[in-house]
Amino acid sequence: SFDDVYCISGPLYLPVQEDGKWYVKYQVIGNPPNVAVPTHFFKVVLVKQGSDFSLGAFALPNKAIDNSTPLTDFDVPVETVEKAAGLVFFDKLERTSVTPLCSKTKCSFK
Repeated sequence: SFDDVYCISGPLYLPVQEDGKWYVKYQVIGNPPNVAVPTHFFKVVLVKQGSDFSLGAFALPNKAIDNSTPLTDFDVPVETVEKAAGLVFFDKLERTSVTPLCSKTKCSFK
């Protein structure tokens, strides 16, 4: 149980490597086709318990994920999501005093 929970979600367009080169490829839908479909989604979660903070970030592919896949398979450093999304999360928070979210609670899909 936490006093406060903050969750930020958003799209990611991550590159794939083909023939030794990196490409960003994504589907475009609509009529006319003008809606970009993200390759991945991110979740950044900050929790507060008393005066302690825990932070976690996840980058999930935009496709079906088997329920048996542990959420921790998608655990990434917050800085990785920040760089890919072009955003900065919780910039006033002193990161050196924050514990990893999955060490405070069970990170799972259920």
